[in-house]
Amino acid sequence: LEEILEEILLRLPPQPSSLPRASLVCTRWRRILSDPGFLSRFREHHGRNKPPPLLGFFDEEFRRDKRPIFKLTTMGRWDRIPPARFSAPWIRGEGWAFFGCRHGLALLICQKRREAVVWDPLTGHQRRLAFPPGFCRKKGRFVQNAAVMCAAAVEDGHVHGDCRFTPFRLALVGSDSDGTHKFACLYESESGVWGDVVSLETTRSTCVCVAKPSVLVRNSFCWLVSGGGILEFDFEIQSLVVIQKPADVNVAAYHWSFLVVRTQHSGLGLAVFSEPDYQSGTIQLWERKSNRDGVVGWELQKTIQLDGLFSFGLTGEPNAFMMQGYDEDSNAILLSTFYGEYMLQLESMQFINLIEHQSACIFTRTYYPYRNFYVIGKR
Repeated sequence: LEEILEEILLRLPPQPSSLPRASLVCTRWRRILSDPGFLSRFREHHGRNKPPPLLGFFDEEFRRDKRPIFKLTTMGRWDRIPPARFSAPWIRGEGWAFFGCRHGLALLICQKRREAVVWDPLTGHQRRLAFPPGFCRKKGRFVQNAAVMCAAAVEDGHVHGDCRFTPFRLALVGSDSDGTHKFACLYESESGVWGDVVSLETTRSTCVCVAKPSVLVRNSFCWLVSGGGILEFDFEIQSLVVIQKPADVNVAAYHWSFLVVRTQHSGLGLAVFSEPDYQSGTIQLWERKSNRDGVVGWELQKTIQLDGLFSFGLTGEPNAFMMQGYDEDSNAILLSTFYGEYMLQLESMQFINLIEHQSACIFTRTYYPYRNFYVIGKR
């Protein structure tokens, strides 16, 4: 009977309120639901075929010299986690910058202290790492962006979202003082050491966008660079290349017009906002792929008319759109509008409202979606 009950409870939805509310039924249920073995099975059951639930997102607008701000979505009131749970009390105005989150881990960088912090927002645990010797002031090299990921193999039964400092990888990418070279370096927690610094000669105008998150594409971290290009760091073969934007793209070279994405086939993609005034816009989705002759290039996959997707456009009121984030796990773009923040899934074209508001302006910011299993005993 106990085993049957556990199997039933395993099928509760993975929302934050599910297990706490079920544990109130009786002491027997509470004992089962608080058991570490059951919690591990619960995360494995729900994370096997789909990503962990979206708990909210960190807001980049307030990140410089301040603690990262966590914002809730429009989920049910019972599933709303107090934002204070995601505070970082150890940040005290020392120039910390938030550079994204992946697999339940968040990454912050402090240029002043020459330090990176890998942080688990749910448990509060952190790992501090000094920059590698290759990124030192004497050599005139500066960190411009970074990325983190869990290195545990899914093939071995690991479920992302239950990582909690299983082996992880951390990558730093930067430039020299005159902007003519880009550098990347990888840290692997299993070995506990930084790898060699990989360098690439570039033009002065090729600048890594600090306000855009990394995107993990197979064995590469990819970052947007000025003008709509992409800097790709393949951490398996230790190569660093710049991929130019599609030749047929003729839009203003603002970094808010471009977003690195993953394609339906897990390849490298680029979303391009085609309207420079951001009103009633169109998004083009490009995919990097090989043609019949084996030549790799960009191919237009889809064109999305935004004003035809959102019902509030029927009111006749003015509106605007801006791409301000990307969710790898659901392949969705985060869009800001005068009426709220939305997540647009690129395959199904379905969208959900994340934050409701009405404003006559859109602030330039970056949203970093945070997914994890929020269950009893996490902290």
